Formats: sequence, C-alpha cells, structure tokens
Amino acid sequence: MIVKTPSRLHFGIIDLSRSFRRGYGSFGLCLENGYEIEINSKSDKTLEVKGDEREKKIVEKVYSLLNEKFDFSGGFEVIVKERIPSHVGLGSTTQMTLGSGYGMLKAVDQKVETSELAKILNRARYSAIGTYGFQYGGFILEGGKKDKDELPPLLFRSKVPEDWRFLIICPKDMKGYDEQEERPIMDELRVDKKYAERICHNILMGILPAMKEKNIELFGEHLTRIQRTVGESFSEYQEGVYHPAVGEMVEKLIEKTYGAGQSSWGPTAYGLVRSDQVEEVKENISLDDNDNYRIWIGKPNNHGAKVYVE
Repeated sequence: MIVKTPSRLHFGIIDLSRSFRRGYGSFGLCLENGYEIEINSKSDKTLEVKGDEREKKIVEKVYSLLNEKFDFSGGFEVIVKERIPSHVGLGSTTQMTLGSGYGMLKAVDQKVETSELAKILNRARYSAIGTYGFQYGGFILEGGKKDKDELPPLLFRSKVPEDWRFLIICPKDMKGYDEQEERPIMDELRVDKKYAERICHNILMGILPAMKEKNIELFGEHLTRIQRTVGESFSEYQEGVYHPAVGEMVEKLIEKTYGAGQSSWGPTAYGLVRSDQVEEVKENISLDDNDNYRIWIGKPNNHGAKVYVE
C-alpha cells in the first residue's frame, strides 16, 4: 500500500496578541509532491523503517502511540520513497506523521477520522493547516484554539485554481526552526493586536473574496501584505521580516510575481504565478549561485492524501 501526502505552504499565524480567549489561527494551501510512503503489514509485532534517522524516529513514535491505543496484532514495514525537505516550512513533520499513521491503520482495516488521528499523534499544536491539508487539500483557513488540546475549527476550505503555480526557492543547506525550537517562541511571543487586526482585514476583505472569484491578482496583493505583517510579528526571532537567507529573494519575487512571501519559519520563499508564466518568471529571477538552492514549481493539491493499494 502506498500513501501519498501533500506538502503545504503556511501563510502565517493570525493572532498572537493573546487579546481573546481564542489564540493562533492560520491559513495556507496544499501542493503536490509530498511524501510517498509504502506500508506493508508484518505478521510479527516488529517495526522496520527504511528512511533517514529523523523519519525513523517519527514512525517509531507513531507506531508506539497507535499500538498503545489499538494494540496491533502485528507489525509494519515502512519505506519512505519520496520526501518533503525537513524544517524548511513545507510541513514535513505533520505529513510524515499522519501519512505513516494513516497507512498503518488502513493496513489493519482500522477506521479513524483524520481529526482523531491528529489528536492521538499530537499534531496541530499551533496550526491545523497540515492536518486539514492532509484530509482535504486545497486552500484552508482555520479558527484557532480555545485550549491547547482541541483541534482548531475549519472555517473555510476551497480548491485552488488549477492554473495557479508557486515558484518555490529554498537554500539547500539551511533550515528553519524545528518544533522543539519553535515551542518556547510560540508560547511566549506577544504582539500588539494591530497585527492581528491587519491580517484579519486582509483575509476577510481580500484573500477570501479573491479565492471565491479566482482572482490571482487580488489574492497575491493581499497575501504579500499579510506576509509582511506576519514577518513583522516574528522579526525579533528571525532577524528581520523574512528569514535572512531569503529576504532579498522574497523582495525579488514580489516584483516579478502576483504575490510572494515565506512559508512558516522558512527558509522557503515562494512567488505566485500562472502556469503559462512559470518559465518566464524563472528566467527573470537571478540567483547568486543556483547550485545552492532548490528551485521547483508547486502545483496545487486539491484532494489531500491518497492511498493506492498495489
């Protein structure tokens, strides 16, 4: 059995002002080219993982948590065939966790809703974009949390227009914060509520109408504004509005695309274009050294994770 997950662009946390009982909230969208994970049942109760050390630790934790709850009668062979680069803002941890967990349960005919699986596996601590993205794909807006143990409500989900593309640029040898490094920042950070008000205004009166109308110009304009505002909120912790490795690149992408920004903590930068403009935009974005960057085109994923039985 093969599980194919999406990857995701995270456009930012909406409210870190702590002004209301509900906190965080976020929005983003899903792209193709996520994890491809092969999962095979074993008669003996052992786990074999073929992947890198980080992936092995994730799968071992997933197996332990699920086995504790469902008491598997056998074990699994888990083979990572395609992967999302880790800790660069594309949601690798959540997709690897949910993808392997979903596959294990599917292999033993155990039906569990994605929302329940996310709770069992301790996902969606600050954002549920990865969880809802795994389930549905597309563009997602979620409404934050009243307490740390709840899954944020899904407020809006829409398909991303099929002719939209994201030119994605990421330094090969740099990482953003991992979950352990992120946690104290997210728990302690307080910002003026003006940031949340500005983000919410642009979402409600810009992003959502643009998505409904499939208006790439309007979507990109408001997305760029939001990404600057989000970056200002986190500037103390990432040495500027954007990750220092891609700050200049984001500014170039803003000039050459409909809208641009940084996904999560970065250092992944992206620019929004139409599918027929990809090559032209790539030619107009000059890099100091192409060998030091991963550059690819992100195509919308509007269906979430898929399972293929061989």
